[in-house]
Amino acid sequence: MLESGDSVLVALSGGPDSVALLHLLSRLCKRMKLELTAVYINHQIRPAAAKKEEKFCRGLCEKLNIPLELVSEDIPAMAKVKKRGLEETARDFRYLTFDRPADKHHCRRIAVGHHADDRVETVLFRLLRGTGRTGLAGMPISRERIIRPLFYLTKDDVLDYLKKHRLDYCVDQSNESSDFKRNYIRNRLLPTIRKNLNARVDAAILNLAETAGDEEAYMEQVARRLLRKSASVTPGGKFELDLNSFNSYDLWARRRIVRYCIAELSNSPYPPDKVVVDRLIELAEKDGRGMSLPGNVQAVQAGHKLVLHRRGRVSFEQPLEVGRRCRLEMLRLDFKAREISREVDKVSRDKRSRIVMLDADKVEPPLTVRNIRPGDRFVPLGMTGSKKVGDYLTDRKLDRVYRDEVPVVCDHRGIVWLVGYEIASRVKIDDKTRKVLEIGCTQRRQSSNSPV
Repeated sequence: MLESGDSVLVALSGGPDSVALLHLLSRLCKRMKLELTAVYINHQIRPAAAKKEEKFCRGLCEKLNIPLELVSEDIPAMAKVKKRGLEETARDFRYLTFDRPADKHHCRRIAVGHHADDRVETVLFRLLRGTGRTGLAGMPISRERIIRPLFYLTKDDVLDYLKKHRLDYCVDQSNESSDFKRNYIRNRLLPTIRKNLNARVDAAILNLAETAGDEEAYMEQVARRLLRKSASVTPGGKFELDLNSFNSYDLWARRRIVRYCIAELSNSPYPPDKVVVDRLIELAEKDGRGMSLPGNVQAVQAGHKLVLHRRGRVSFEQPLEVGRRCRLEMLRLDFKAREISREVDKVSRDKRSRIVMLDADKVEPPLTVRNIRPGDRFVPLGMTGSKKVGDYLTDRKLDRVYRDEVPVVCDHRGIVWLVGYEIASRVKIDDKTRKVLEIGCTQRRQSSNSPV
């Protein structure tokens, strides 16, 4: 979890777990050359208690010579707006908030105080809510920047450590209330199970989590290999699932692939539930027009593919100047225009590029590269009358879901090139052409980090 010289942000609430964590890491500072920063978040749920906790955290950090960052947010108001519980809202806010002070202090790691008892409660909580195998694996010992140094210690281990080192800590009285779901599991359900059903229920749940975690890691690798075979990403970020391949996979693999695509498109911290996933799988098995999904995601069938994308059109407009590169970030496209003499008969072509030649004198600057707009028309090369771009693409069998990813190059009078298809007849090269305007479009490669 840690390397020599690491900078670590430590989540500090003033409670026993976070106090033990901060003290433990401070003892490792000299040996491992660690740089620590603590962060305290005031959720504004318990104003009086928060003042005491903040004062305590200040004193502890001064004693340990560790800088402290303070964050405050009205979690009850946020929970009301989001129509979610206080616990869930506070937890999600914490994780989203940790990144800001971590970036500010250049921290490679963010340490939180979860221990074995927390892991037991998390798995049981998810199980009672109806989780799948992923949820049974519980929380990982580390994920991206988050680390859990107390992962294998119990609450009793933490309290023994505090007692041994004579460390004070704050007691959150709300932890004793069974009004919160996690508290009910901690204070009533687990003690009842230990007394009446299984005294070693904690060990049993942790064994289940570790087994599920190992199997989950393997199944995730298999699912990602299948994802590479069946899925692709369009320049505009749409996921395409080849239905012939996708529908041949086992149900568990299809569910994982669908969950991955929805999660990537929605940017939501909450995974789609089983009902949504199974509805989408049913759509993939049958002919259907499409469906709306949580997180502003839309699914539609296009030929032998199932396309998942964010709702809303891709919109862009960039100037295209002769001799300068025009870069469309969202489509991973580069455009470049240059003037050449009529005598040039050989053109250097990249295998990922598309190049057209226009009569430079017939083009009326300025040039722009933009998305197709409603009502766009042009006269395609070889035709005499104008045609709607939408009708032209329909004739070329391009499904509507892809049309917002087709750029057009325009001059002062309108479209001169429907990229990837045809130029406008009015700018074609003829016997009178003296100067040629060459426009090239090149596709940039996708990030190698993507599994698709």
